Amino acid sequence: MQIFACISGKVLKYVDFMKKNIRKIKIKKPSMVHYGGRKPLFSNKEIIFRSGGRAKVFNISSRLQMFLVVLLMVIGSWSAYSYYMYNKSDQIISFKDRELDETRDAYVNLMTDFVAIHRNISSMFKLIDEEQLKDELNINRYKQQAQVVEEKIRQITDASDWVKTDELEEKTTLRDALLQRDLAVSERDELLAKIELLEENIQKLETAEMEILNRVGQLSDKEMSKIKEVISAINKSIKKQNKYFNPLANSKKDSTGGAYEPDMTVVANEELSKKMQEVFTQIDDVSYYREVMKSVPIGKPVWSYWLSSAFGHRSDPFNKKSATHKGVDLASNKGNKIRTMAKGKVTRSSWNGGYGLMVEIDHGNGFKTKYAHLNKSYVKKGDYVEQGDTIAEVGSTGRSTGPHLHYEVLYNGTPVDPMTFIKAQM
Repeated sequence: MQIFACISGKVLKYVDFMKKNIRKIKIKKPSMVHYGGRKPLFSNKEIIFRSGGRAKVFNISSRLQMFLVVLLMVIGSWSAYSYYMYNKSDQIISFKDRELDETRDAYVNLMTDFVAIHRNISSMFKLIDEEQLKDELNINRYKQQAQVVEEKIRQITDASDWVKTDELEEKTTLRDALLQRDLAVSERDELLAKIELLEENIQKLETAEMEILNRVGQLSDKEMSKIKEVISAINKSIKKQNKYFNPLANSKKDSTGGAYEPDMTVVANEELSKKMQEVFTQIDDVSYYREVMKSVPIGKPVWSYWLSSAFGHRSDPFNKKSATHKGVDLASNKGNKIRTMAKGKVTRSSWNGGYGLMVEIDHGNGFKTKYAHLNKSYVKKGDYVEQGDTIAEVGSTGRSTGPHLHYEVLYNGTPVDPMTFIKAQM
């Protein structure tokens, strides 16, 4: 009970204290926040840019906004003023031109009148006699008329603004400058249009060049494949003699600085430039191989023939014993023309025992050909011949049973089957 009485006493004292001080406490009214109210025109603004999942905030202060608005107003005012002055100056110049023309016409008319009056005075002085010269009234009248005309001319000259040379030249210069500006703008637009047209034409030409290069590349690949097929075919025969023909074995292709690179203006289109280099390299390779193949006896030396004796082992036509045949016998009519199938140098053109009249040609790259039993030779030792040249006629000289051509092909001194070379097609 004592504890309860103690607590009650303290509570009563606290209540009395609050009653005494309640009036001293001021309750503040909550401030009103207007979310929907109008904001100032140039209040701070924020621009948010979102990129790659990130946001960037750019603050635009009220001062910057006011500066930009003022700047735009100044630019707009200047543009309007310049446009107005341009049109106004043109109108002023046109008006002054008309005023100048009218004043000049008036000046010319007055001068005409002045000259006519002076002529009348001069003629009158010639016509009147000494007594009429004493008539001051007539003379004074004409003098007064002349003074009136002169006074009018002086007034027009003094009062007209067009006579001011500096102002007239300044206005004329301004007009000429405006005309020159318009002409320059017009010429610039024409040049831009021409440049655009040229760029379109260049694109079309690049497209056409790319198509041409692709076609040339395809033809080069086809030609190269054909040459390589021929080389592969003749190597089948050469390999049987433990030999191998390599067109690049004696090559001097890269002895002067590498693959062919055409001397041309740099092309901005990288794809086109790369294709050009690729195609020119292909053409260079094909040209080299074609030049090498001119020294390889590909094709038939006689236009019409039949094979009467093949290459290799055979029965000798005279003693019927087994023998080695180093070439092929191509039976043909006597006098038929014999052609060389590769360029080269004639190393022999003479009688050679059982071969009869024989021609031997060194083609280089290890190849030689022999033509035996000839009826007639058209070349002599030391002559240079080209592919397709006629060198002799079919005959039956030496150890022969009838008109035919004994044809041999040697590679590095070893006879190989000529039929492989005859059947090969370039």
